[in-house]
Amino acid sequence: MDTIQVLDKKFRISIPEEEILKRVDAVAEKINRDMAGKNPLFIAILNGAFIFAADLLRRITIPCEISFVKLASYQGTATTGKVTEVFGITESLNGRTIIIIEDIVETGLTLRRMLESIGTRNPESVHICTFLFKPEKLKVDLDIEYVAIRIPNDFVLGYGLDYDQQGRGLRDLYTLVPEEDIKTNSNKMKNIVIFGAPGSGKGTQSDLLIEKYGLNHISTGDVLRAEIKNGTELGKIAKEYIDQGQLVPDSLIVDMLAGVYDSFGAEHKGVIFDGFPRTVPQAEALKEMLAKRGHCVAAMIELDVPEDELMTRLLKRGQESGRSDDNEETIRKRLAVYHNQTSPLIDWYEKEGLRHQINGLGALDRIFGDIAKVVDNL
Repeated sequence: MDTIQVLDKKFRISIPEEEILKRVDAVAEKINRDMAGKNPLFIAILNGAFIFAADLLRRITIPCEISFVKLASYQGTATTGKVTEVFGITESLNGRTIIIIEDIVETGLTLRRMLESIGTRNPESVHICTFLFKPEKLKVDLDIEYVAIRIPNDFVLGYGLDYDQQGRGLRDLYTLVPEEDIKTNSNKMKNIVIFGAPGSGKGTQSDLLIEKYGLNHISTGDVLRAEIKNGTELGKIAKEYIDQGQLVPDSLIVDMLAGVYDSFGAEHKGVIFDGFPRTVPQAEALKEMLAKRGHCVAAMIELDVPEDELMTRLLKRGQESGRSDDNEETIRKRLAVYHNQTSPLIDWYEKEGLRHQINGLGALDRIFGDIAKVVDNL
């Protein structure tokens, strides 16, 4: 996946793992040449440099040692400007050749603090090796001999670097996606809630929308059955509720839908939500789930069909398909549930400015044509 979501931010691949490892190879070769016969002590700065240090040391062929020091200078996506030593070095540095391993050099303030500390312990020489270097950000005079990759002034993630402690284990290097890019993509994305009573034609119109616009489709019932069938953790929990005759909680349903939604990637064309939401709390939960990803519902398309027509369609469907739940008594109960629980969503989406009412009675092509006009204008 080229773009990922980490907490409230989006990141896209900047440098793939294959290229990273080539650069690490090149740095290791230079160190092996320069430090032959010196038994250097590598001092890796945690937490960010641990992956770079591990890959680098596996490529060092000369005798050497390694130690670690932990400093703190970051919060979120910005440096705090303050460097605090959390725990330090126990080895003697007297007369040693020292190579500091950093994940990234920006202002250089962290390294200056390190150099001041190490300089009081009489090393023979101190050298700097960094995975990433931002020349534009440097504020102090540093001699950085070993640089794997020079990058512009972007916030980066992965290969040991984090965003609020998340993302360190990513194999590739990612850069932060600007908010304006997210908004542009979100505006192009057409997430649609297709809405209507049983028998209104939601399934048929969903198929036509998928074919015309290349949208993805999420049916709550299909997702729930798949989770249970595949024995996922969420499916097991849902089955317990069902076996006890209870409704599956909204939060559990939303977690399932979120997993399917994320599987489409961060830059998909949009999703048709079929059978969800059914209540106002579910609509609010869906809105929150999408907002965390920088996305939203673009439209609620309501298929308006008179109740006598709904009854006719569902009875006919029952005769043709043999569905036991398409009998008159059951149909009336289902329609009553719809009017009592689901129809308040019409007012909710109206207030959100997302409701588009479509006359669902008449020729199929005419109905879809009216829906397509709405979608084309999103």
